[in-house]
Amino acid sequence: MKYEELIAQLCEVIKESENNAQLIYDNAEIINQVISDLDIPLYKKEKIRSLLSEIYGLLQNQDLHRQKIERVMNLIIEKHNICKETLLKENIKHIHIRNIQAKSLLKIKVI
Repeated sequence: MKYEELIAQLCEVIKESENNAQLIYDNAEIINQVISDLDIPLYKKEKIRSLLSEIYGLLQNQDLHRQKIERVMNLIIEKHNICKETLLKENIKHIHIRNIQAKSLLKIKVI
């Protein structure tokens, strides 16, 4: 595998990770809003909010992993003199189409 191919795959992983994290965050926010409107005991609302808080913490942890991948990717780019702009231009269309498809599927599941 060429370094350019490795970087392209890492770019795709990063982008998918960002998009999935955003979808999870958006859905957690919706759940949080719905909880406020529910007529359930306060202790149950607090339990659900506690679980949502854990979700937010896991999203932050996931973002740290994404950042680590970006650092490795940037190191490979610098070490092997790979033109990042050219690489991203070649892969951005493919990644964008896959992300739109993934978002559509995830939103359908949520509804």
